[in-house]
Amino acid sequence: MNLIKDIRIYRSNTVNADNNPLPSSFENKNIHCILHRIAMKLSENSFSLGDFDHLYINATTCYVEGNIAPANRTTDKYHPWYRYYDVEISQELFDLLESSQCENEIIEIVEKVIQKFFSTPDFDSEKIHCCISDAVENGENMLIKFKEKVSFKNKAIIYLRYSDDTRYFPLLKVWDSENNLLLEQDLPKTSALDAYGEIQLSSKKVTIKPRKNAFAINLEPMTFIL
Repeated sequence: MNLIKDIRIYRSNTVNADNNPLPSSFENKNIHCILHRIAMKLSENSFSLGDFDHLYINATTCYVEGNIAPANRTTDKYHPWYRYYDVEISQELFDLLESSQCENEIIEIVEKVIQKFFSTPDFDSEKIHCCISDAVENGENMLIKFKEKVSFKNKAIIYLRYSDDTRYFPLLKVWDSENNLLLEQDLPKTSALDAYGEIQLSSKKVTIKPRKNAFAINLEPMTFIL
């Protein structure tokens, strides 16, 4: 069971089925940010879609049984990590989808799909709603716990924020054993998280080491004195 990684919104006025063109992606960057924050908040709370982790929601003027249903597409064996779900909408709403005035409608569509098909007794509709509301209301200021390190004397946490320019804006906080804040430090904005691998923590300093992969080979550790 993989944790959710991403939610994307698409649109089409043809049936979303095998042998038909794929739905078109949205150009509205703000909608992308909102949906990615929702996915981040759900993931932080250990929410899973099951055997895939990218949820693709297609708003369509075509008939959809029950208004919301899994798309009639065979799972891509080369990209098995995503699934399409279709939501039938009016032509009037379809024509306005890319505008800012439809953001609330898109959020409602996403919430309905997740609640209808993926709520469980352990992660029910109310918990889904709370995660979505948190992401929408806090926007760029929403904090997601990304990495944590606890030593005998201190605790360090890297939080993620997702800014409107579609980049991560990490925040480092360090506390002592009595919960006194020792350090609060904005970290460099980034489109990827390769610089944020292992946290090393002592009584006098905290070091963030890059991930051990090809993308991080030229990155240097970041060290902060407490």
